[in-house]
Amino acid sequence: MQVPPCPICRCASGRILEHAEAPHRVVRCSGCGLVYVDPVPDPAALHRHYDRKYYAEWIADQKTRRDLMWAQRMDIIERLTGPGCLLDVGCGDGAFLDHALRRGWTADGTEVSAWGADHASRRLGHTIFRGEIWDAGFPAQSYDVVTLWHVLEHVRAPLRVLEEVRRVVKPGGWLVVAVPNVDDRIMQAAYRIVKRRRPHLFSLEDKELHLFHFSASSIERLLGRAGFASIEVGPDYGIVERSKQFINGVAVAMSRCFNRHWYNSILTIAQPV
Repeated sequence: MQVPPCPICRCASGRILEHAEAPHRVVRCSGCGLVYVDPVPDPAALHRHYDRKYYAEWIADQKTRRDLMWAQRMDIIERLTGPGCLLDVGCGDGAFLDHALRRGWTADGTEVSAWGADHASRRLGHTIFRGEIWDAGFPAQSYDVVTLWHVLEHVRAPLRVLEEVRRVVKPGGWLVVAVPNVDDRIMQAAYRIVKRRRPHLFSLEDKELHLFHFSASSIERLLGRAGFASIEVGPDYGIVERSKQFINGVAVAMSRCFNRHWYNSILTIAQPV
């Protein structure tokens, strides 16, 4: 089947996995296995989706489960390097940047959501850039660490985002990316048992609009195309729901036993080459 060129391998053939609301469909690339939505929804519609209602649950959880999650993610960063300059792409309501600032980092962020960017700016006391990273005009080689916490699956042009990240990260700097795992076999099996149907991949009515679905291999290939080398690929422990934490723990254990990537989300640490 003829489809638009894959953003990773440029292959123009694939298999339809799911028919969403017309004209959208979900395709698996025949070349590299990347799963993506075709056509990509209009950017204005995507930006409007991430409004106050979208962030309400985040803010309600901030002093409990999500606050612990962000602290743990700062621990990951500080195992790589000490306080320096950090850029969080798709920073949402600014919670992660808040943790970075309190730990002595210089912290900037970008956010396409008008509500999210305004809220984060008020929270942090300095302006968060509203829009795409390539429009921000950050100086080249200016950041020690760039993070994308469950952002890359939402963007319309993941390769372009990563190429701009490659431009602004310092030589020897770090990129930390977390994305959902399309090969999340254990959680998918649990969903089928409980819901008695398979999880769907895309709907314009979803709270989370995932335009791309990555595996461990496809995220590594995408990073390679953007000029990064993966240093570490493993599970991301950003789940806040207790029941899902247990299932993901089982998935992580099975992945280690069978040398697979079957856990819920992927954490990739990379450096520019």
